[in-house]
Amino acid sequence: MERIHGLNQFPETVWAANMGHELAGLVPRTPRQCGNSCKRPTDRKATNPPSQWADVLIPVSASARCSTRAEGAPVTKQCTFGSTMYDGDQILKPLSITRSSTDRRSMLKVYRGIEPRERQRREVDALTRVGRWGIAVPEVLAAGRRLDEYWSIFRVVPGDARITRTDVDVRAYLCDVRALAARLAAASNQLAPGAGWEPSLSDPPDHRQYLLDQLSPRCRRYDWWTELIGELRVVDSEPAVYLHGDLKAEHFLLAEHETYVVDWEACGRGPAACDFADVVFHVIRDLLYDGTSIEEPVIHLLAELGAPGAVLAWRLVRWLDRRRPHDMSMLSSGVLCELAHEGNTFAACRRSAQTVADLQAAGVPR
Repeated sequence: MERIHGLNQFPETVWAANMGHELAGLVPRTPRQCGNSCKRPTDRKATNPPSQWADVLIPVSASARCSTRAEGAPVTKQCTFGSTMYDGDQILKPLSITRSSTDRRSMLKVYRGIEPRERQRREVDALTRVGRWGIAVPEVLAAGRRLDEYWSIFRVVPGDARITRTDVDVRAYLCDVRALAARLAAASNQLAPGAGWEPSLSDPPDHRQYLLDQLSPRCRRYDWWTELIGELRVVDSEPAVYLHGDLKAEHFLLAEHETYVVDWEACGRGPAACDFADVVFHVIRDLLYDGTSIEEPVIHLLAELGAPGAVLAWRLVRWLDRRRPHDMSMLSSGVLCELAHEGNTFAACRRSAQTVADLQAAGVPR
C-alpha cells in the first residue's frame, strides 16, 4: 500500500475528498476559456486544508468508470464519477487533457506525456499546501488512476484569465506575480532544489543542475551547451523557494474579491528567477504570437523582475526543446550566448524579445 499526499493509492481505484461521493452543487463553466477553471463567480472559496481529505475507497467499476476509449487513444471520451458525467468541453494541451462535467461544475484533468504520475502528485501536494498559505486555488475533489491514466478532479473556480495586451495589463499582472512569489518565498525554509515540493533522493545538487535537468539530452550536442552551463552559475547563490513552475497570465483568474492561481503540476523548488523567467517568456511570446508589437514600457516592466540573461536563455531553450525537433537548430549559438552573458536585465529582456520574434518569423510554432 502506498500513500500519496494523505490519500491511499491502489490500481483501478480512486480516493475522493470527503463529500459524500458526489460532485454536485458546483459552479457552471463557460466553454473554452482558461484551461483548468471556470469563469463565473462562486460563493465557495476553493482551498484545501488537509482535514478535507478522507480515506474513502471507491471502486472504479462502480464510481469512476471510463468508457468509449479506443485502444491507445490519448483522450478519455467519457467518464463518470459517482453520479457526475465528464463529457463536456474538452481542452487539449501538450501534457494534459481537461474535460468539464456535464453540469459544468467540476473539471477532470488527465495527465499525459512527461511523468504523468509525478505531475499528478506534485499538483495535489501543492494545492493542498498553498490553501493553508492564503493563496486562492481550486479544491481537489479526487485523484486516482485508471489503467495507464493518472487524473485529478477539481472544483471549478471563478474568474476571468489575466490578459497582457497593454503595459497597463502587464503592470497589473506583475503585481499578482510578485504577490504570489512573496507568499511562496515566505513559506520556504531551508529548501533544496528539485522537482515538486517534497524532497527526494534524486534531487539535484544545485540550482544550475535543477534547470539543466529540465532539458532533454539532445541539448548537449549544441555548441552553446557548455556556455549555458557556465552562465547558469549565477543562480547557485540564490535561496531555494517554492516555485509554481509554469507562470503565465492565463493561470491567474480574476474573481470579484480575489485572484485564483491554477495549474500547479510543474511546481518545484529552486531560484525565484525560474518563475520570473517563465513570466518574461510568456508575456513576450504571447504578445508576439498574438500579433502585438512589444513596446519599451513593457520591456522595462519585465526587466524589473530581475531575471538574469542566463535564465532567460535557458527558458528559450526549454521552449524550443518542446517544439519540433528541427526548431532548436534555428537558434544560433551566438545569439543564445550573447543573451546568456547579458548582465543588464533590460537588455536581456529586449534580446529575448528580439530572439523570439526572429524565431517566430522563421516558422517556429507557438
